[in-house]
Amino acid sequence: MENKTQACDWSAVHDLMPPGPARLTIKGLCTFPTPGFKVSLKKKVPQGINPAILILEKVVVAPTGIEPQHVTKIPVEYEEATNEHYTEVFVIPDDAKIPVKEVH
Repeated sequence: MENKTQACDWSAVHDLMPPGPARLTIKGLCTFPTPGFKVSLKKKVPQGINPAILILEKVVVAPTGIEPQHVTKIPVEYEEATNEHYTEVFVIPDDAKIPVKEVH
């Protein structure tokens, strides 16, 4: 199954506020043609050559049964505790480049 969806709205926030630990959160709202899809993000192994860019892989599991035919938005979230200062998150296979907003 092709992992690309019709659209995903992405955001990435690195919360560096005390008392810590620092948390990086990536959120997306992905559009699918029917309900029943499951979507998750996992860290790509190995990462790329630029340590300032976090690469995540979007994993989509299609429904196995009969589903109503209406467009559905499915939320997806990835979170990790990190002090790494990422400037961008890259989601494959969508080729989505998400700037990281730091909160101090």
